[in-house]
Amino acid sequence: MIRNIFLLVLSALCAWSCTALDDAIVPGPATEPQPADAPHSLRITVAPKPAFAEAAINMPDGIPLPQTRTVQTEEGTKWEEGDLVWLYVEFYYTGNTAIIHYSALKYTGTTWRYLTETEANSLELKPNLNGATFNRTLIYGQADGSTQYVQANIRAFYAGNSKPGANGLITIPAPDSGSSVPMMEASTTLGDLSQPLTLDFTYRCSRLRIPADYGVQMGNYKYCASCDLTGGILNIKTVATPLDLPATAAPRDIFLLPVANGQGTPAPITLTRSGGATWIFTPRPGTGTATSAREYYGQSYTLPDLAPGGVTPGEM
Repeated sequence: MIRNIFLLVLSALCAWSCTALDDAIVPGPATEPQPADAPHSLRITVAPKPAFAEAAINMPDGIPLPQTRTVQTEEGTKWEEGDLVWLYVEFYYTGNTAIIHYSALKYTGTTWRYLTETEANSLELKPNLNGATFNRTLIYGQADGSTQYVQANIRAFYAGNSKPGANGLITIPAPDSGSSVPMMEASTTLGDLSQPLTLDFTYRCSRLRIPADYGVQMGNYKYCASCDLTGGILNIKTVATPLDLPATAAPRDIFLLPVANGQGTPAPITLTRSGGATWIFTPRPGTGTATSAREYYGQSYTLPDLAPGGVTPGEM
């Protein structure tokens, strides 16, 4: 009985000790060196938000569409205050054995930092997601700089306002949800854990810019459905159910991959104006020749505002 009580007290003290060490990390830019008496954390920041590459739109005769269409703007290519990126981290011991953690960085409007305890609690983050332990500030070593790890592999995800569920999955809103987000991913390997690192994100989707009073139909497409913080896996789903978005009074953006399969076969897209006029086009991959869905990453297809009338086929 006394032995059991002793073990319970010891367990509680260990849990308090780990929490206290974590609390010693002062919230601030994640690249700043930590206090001398605090355990060492990975020093991470995020590169500027990438821009989409505008894809050209030509009519069947090869003549570019008139420049009366909406001009491409990039007001969305800056990180916004409160943006979150989720981190999946493998810390490797000598001998290729790894321990898995997850964490997140938050943008303050000027810098990236780890979540505070209060923020982590408000997100109801689980201490363990099927083997991935929540390590709020990604502690890897002691105050003297010593560490048992020899390498860190990091995968990072941007998924809008989504957060991980109890199973570790971050569900990403579908293109027809009304809250589609531009999914991004970054990855890197760090040998010297004391060095700062920068995460460079790239899009895992295309952007369709739909004008007001138009609907969009697609027979099939692919989109990022979820990312898994227990394995660092991004799930890009092929959807066979037709996409049918009704017209709206305001222009909008949706994010998907306009392809029928992993080989990058383009999926025809029909733009329908309120009143019946339609335009059918095929998106072009970024390199001009599709060999995989990757060729469509980061491409932006601005759909033109059509004149009222009959069917006008076109090509993007």
